[in-house]
Amino acid sequence: MSEPEKEYIVGAARCESYAPQEVKGALALALSRAGAPEVRGGSVLIKANMLSPSEPEKAVTTHPEVLRALAGEMSKNGNAVHIADNPGYVHSEKNRLLRTTGVGALVSNGVSAGLLSDLGFRAVRRDSFKALQEARISSRYLDAPFVVNAAKLKTHVETEISCCVKNIFGTADTATRKKCHGSTSQAVLADAITDLFTVRPPDFNVVDAVFSMEGDGPSHGKPRNTGWILAGENALAVDWAASAIMCYSDPLKIPLMAAAASRGIGPRDRSQIALVGAEWSDLPSWGFKKSTSLIRLLPTFLRGFAHGFVSLRPELAREECVRCGICARVCPVDAIACEAGAYPAINRPSCVKCLCCHEMCPTGAMAVHKNFLARIAGRV
Repeated sequence: MSEPEKEYIVGAARCESYAPQEVKGALALALSRAGAPEVRGGSVLIKANMLSPSEPEKAVTTHPEVLRALAGEMSKNGNAVHIADNPGYVHSEKNRLLRTTGVGALVSNGVSAGLLSDLGFRAVRRDSFKALQEARISSRYLDAPFVVNAAKLKTHVETEISCCVKNIFGTADTATRKKCHGSTSQAVLADAITDLFTVRPPDFNVVDAVFSMEGDGPSHGKPRNTGWILAGENALAVDWAASAIMCYSDPLKIPLMAAAASRGIGPRDRSQIALVGAEWSDLPSWGFKKSTSLIRLLPTFLRGFAHGFVSLRPELAREECVRCGICARVCPVDAIACEAGAYPAINRPSCVKCLCCHEMCPTGAMAVHKNFLARIAGRV
């Protein structure tokens, strides 16, 4: 009896460094193995991860060499290529963002770069939304004829994994993203991100997992050489492979991936995925440090109860604080006060522990404090 045909294809290629020729060859191989479609004489939007104006070696953003190779592949058939993102709430200064991330250096004939906010946002409502009533999405993203989602593989203190599905969160405006983060429920945030993803799923997906981020990502974790480039038409299928790199044995214990799978936007089982270019056992980067979460190890009926005991919360490290006030500006529930020249003060009863202040803090001064049970969870 022949094996049933796989429903989703993910291409994988080894890539140990960001040397231009190595990246170019590995990306072309991953695209070929994934069966990437040819786009001719049109316009391609590459939705990169440009969370903040961070240097490429910090592994916060999609590396410019991956974007350079991807833009080269997408422009082969006369396509105009635009690389863009809608960065974290306070990082809207385009020139600095493009310069520091290295994306600005990629601009050439046929390749441009900018912000997803450049053409404004449009209100979108869907009957299928579970967490949102309305979302405001980048018009440039909604109107793009072909979108390649170029994600960076990172941990995330709220969603555990930041990869293809999570990368589409950046297509929404600040108000929408703050609304998503304002809930104390991990499940509501996962549903909100999935709501945004379903509005306009990308046409193709690429993951920069040459160097990934481990620990307390997506901004202040540590780079780790994981050595892969992944590609595929289905974002969730590619995230399955990405989660294997991070040593997850059951990706559906990650709330965001479970939420996406439950909505039918990708595989519900690994048997549905054809991994081309590697065996599943080749992918894990053993010893990879995940974000702290005991919740994924518990039965579903205990998770809400456990949230009150396994706690991650922001805590100020004064010696690192430059008193810029960014933490107060990004807080979705206005739980941080920061008068001019003063250190920020957190109103604990109002804080929903979304850790947006940690994510956006430029120096890492808003650190993640783990209570006793959370520290135990980090060792599990």
